[in-house]
Formats: sequence, C-alpha cells, structure tokens
Amino acid sequence: MSSWSRRLIALCGASAFALVATAASAKEVSIAAISGYFAQGFGVAIVDGLKKAEKDLGVKVKLIDTGNRALDYEEQFNNVAKDGSYDLVFVMGWELVDALQKTAAAYPNTKFVFIDGVLDSKTIIYANFAQNQGSFMAGALAAMMAEKGSAIEGLGDGKAIGFVGGRDIPVIRDFLGGYEAGAKAAAPDVRVDSVFAGTFDDPAKGSELTMALYGQGADIVYNVAGPTGEGVMQASAAAEKYSIGVDVDQCAIAPGHVMASMLKKADIAVYSLVKDVVDGKEIAPGSVHTYDLASGGVELKLCPDVEGKIPADVKAKLETLKADVVSGKIVVPTVK
Repeated sequence: MSSWSRRLIALCGASAFALVATAASAKEVSIAAISGYFAQGFGVAIVDGLKKAEKDLGVKVKLIDTGNRALDYEEQFNNVAKDGSYDLVFVMGWELVDALQKTAAAYPNTKFVFIDGVLDSKTIIYANFAQNQGSFMAGALAAMMAEKGSAIEGLGDGKAIGFVGGRDIPVIRDFLGGYEAGAKAAAPDVRVDSVFAGTFDDPAKGSELTMALYGQGADIVYNVAGPTGEGVMQASAAAEKYSIGVDVDQCAIAPGHVMASMLKKADIAVYSLVKDVVDGKEIAPGSVHTYDLASGGVELKLCPDVEGKIPADVKAKLETLKADVVSGKIVVPTVK
C-alpha cells in the first residue's frame, strides 16, 4: 500500500471519528427550562424551540413548571443547579428573578439563560429581544390606520391609539417606548394613550382598561400584558374595534378585530443558543444575545382577515420604516 493511500485511510478514519464524536457530544447535551407559562403565548414558543432542538440536535430537554408557589422558587432553582447536570437552563418569568439571581450567585458554574430581559447579574446569560423595534412597527401601523379614521371600517376620527401593559417594569416600558416612537415617526398628530394593569394574570382587567381606552377615542389598542391581554383582544371584538397582539400570532383570538401581532421569536432564540452549545461554542456568562428586526427575532405580522382593510400606502410606508430601522437610519429608543 502506498504512503498516499495510508494517509487517505487515516484521514477518512479521523473524519469518521470526528463525526461520531460530534454526534455523541450532541446526545450528551442536557437542557432544562423553568417557567410557569409554558402553556401560554411566549412560553409555547419557547417549548417549540426546545422540541425542535430535541428533534434536530438530539439534546435532552426537561421542562420544569414552577406553578405559583413563590416560596418554592429558590428551592426549585437550587435543585436544578446543585448537581451541575444541565448545559443550559432557560428561565422565563419576571416573578422568578429574585430567586434566579440568588441561585445564579450560589452556583456560578450553572449557565442560566434569562429570556426576555437583562438583569444586573454577570453570572446569567441573556436572550433578549428588540421589542422596541417590533413595537415601533406596531405603533406605526396603528397610528397610520388611526390617521385614516372613519375612512376605514371600524375606525373613528378620534386620532388616538392605545396601549395596555401588564406590570410597569422596564421590558414593558421598552415596548411602550418603541410603540410611541413608531406612531410619532409615521403619524405624529395621532395621540398615544397608555395604561398598566399591574398584573399579567387578569383578563377581566385587560378588557376593562381596553374599553376605557376605546371610550377615550382610541380605536386600536396594543396588548402587552400576557394573559391579561386576552381581555384586550376580547374587548376589541365586543366593541367592534381593533387590537394588536404580542409575542405570538394572536390573530385567531378575536378574528376580524386583531389587526396584527408583534411576534417575538422565542423559538429561534432558544434553538440558536442550544445549537451553539452542541457546536461547542462558548456562551459567556453575562453575555446578551439580542434578536431584532434584522435577524428575524421580532416581526410585525398583519392578520390575514384584516389585511385587506389596510391601504397599500400604509403597507408601503411600513416596509420603508422597517428598512430604515434595519439599516440604522432610524434608531428606535430603548428602555434599559
């Protein structure tokens, strides 16, 4: 056998060994996710991304539902961290922040990934979304439609749009700031009225606040309130007005009355981070991974059953504004 043949066989053998090693390392990757919202909206998208990673990448995934037992949160985090068996632990829910930060400080070798916000801790990894950019698009759409007024079925001439937030916390303020900036950029004479429900778990409160906004002249209300926001969508149908959904596609909640949904692609975020682990890439504690309009991490989706009512000039302006945000020509303000 020639020396060239021996080298070829050796190279082929090394390649085969590398493939086996890669496959083996993928199967050894273990992922956990902790939240009380896996059955709702944004939580469903997280689960979808983890299921895709499980199928495509061969990782092991464990979902841990915290329930509403606030006194148990820290214990649940400690149980996940103490044996060091998980390569990444995804966490979603602002009510979990205090317990998360305590456990992350106590177990710095466990890689916790907080989804949908950035905290002060440098031992936690962050999957963050440019909700200000997505909300900019929602505000632009709502304001341009409100400016059209009664020329559009279901709209009046109040020249106002509304916003219902859940708790008054930085991430929700970031939605509001983007929404206001989008409205100002697209139709500066349209007023933005905003309220906070103080909770993410009260649909009746969401409905009540939305009806009040409609009464003040807003014909389109943006829901940024989690389960409370279900009441926003229900109110839009009851009042024969319009709403804008958030996080996931909410067009079907109130068909014909949800104008669009501002999507935050949590499935893309968790899948990409898991893939980085499988590929052997280092994910540094304290690092912030942001998913924006340019990456497809956020997106404004027009609802098919309402899209026909949106004039061509409004759609064209939305595309121009999106291009300007992606290029950096427009810098959308953010709340840290």
